[in-house]
Amino acid sequence: MLYEQVRRSFWRRHPVLTGAGLMLTAWCLHNGWYQAVAFAAIICSLIFVARRRRALATRDAGLRARADFEYRLSLAGDPRGLFGRYPPVQPGWFPDPQNGSQIRYFDGALWTPYARPR
Repeated sequence: MLYEQVRRSFWRRHPVLTGAGLMLTAWCLHNGWYQAVAFAAIICSLIFVARRRRALATRDAGLRARADFEYRLSLAGDPRGLFGRYPPVQPGWFPDPQNGSQIRYFDGALWTPYARPR
């Protein structure tokens, strides 16, 4: 659920319909149909808010389920419950992020000033 592919917005999935809708809106405004455009805008806003609330509720339910699963793992003594899906990076020498010709010591939380050539 949390690692699903992000769905593109309607505007990006249907550019022809979006363009046609904008042209229809411009035509309606040009002909003085302001109330119809306002009504359509309100309906679209209500649909957007309902979908956004549903998406946030789904995301929150997934986060709660994952937190509960990791809590049960930590109670059982499984190290996956402490760090979640990805364990912390262990201290050691790694390629320097700013200088590719050097390696720098990472203490597990921060890069140290200690560096040496590869």
